Amino acid sequence: MPLSHRVRSNLERASHSMVSGRMPLCLLLGGLILSYYSSTWAQTPGRATISSGPVGASMAVLAMLEDADVLPPENTPEANRIIKVVIQFQSVFMKSDDPAIQEFLTKALAAKGRNGADAAQSQFRSTGWTSDVLESLGEQWDAMAIDQRERLLSGFRQFNVSLEDFGLLRDLVAKARAALEGRGQNMHQVFAQHRREMPGGAQ
Repeated sequence: MPLSHRVRSNLERASHSMVSGRMPLCLLLGGLILSYYSSTWAQTPGRATISSGPVGASMAVLAMLEDADVLPPENTPEANRIIKVVIQFQSVFMKSDDPAIQEFLTKALAAKGRNGADAAQSQFRSTGWTSDVLESLGEQWDAMAIDQRERLLSGFRQFNVSLEDFGLLRDLVAKARAALEGRGQNMHQVFAQHRREMPGGAQ
């Protein structure tokens, strides 16, 4: 089934399952997310088709942020910027061959102290965001000096994002974690639940 049909089917199922409240922002803007991927990924050699994994991962991140009440109102410039940031930084870390970007991702995953850092990096490059990767990148960012962060700028610019954009993503994830913990929820569990419900999330 084409990805666009899978996304549409997912959105329809989600809308039928909502009994009250407003539709999560990521689901309302599912078409925009798909359109954004279509335009950016098609321009990359060897990436003429879109995998459902990265699309579903981006949607799951936005759903997690929505659950934590850290997203601005839909259809605002701020909301559109966040969608861009979530999608573009996933592309940065999945596809960039910039040495500074590669080092940043490698150190972030290794800092977790897991023996499977290489496996985690390989899985991320295949399926996209996980809450562990987001958290690890944020922690590595916090540990970096300003001049170290500035080395990432060239690689970021290739994907039309900035150091300030990554700071925004880092802050959103930190705020989401704190807000969810304040309600007795675990960010990783919330993300995992949304990821299972999104395109490419079936186990």
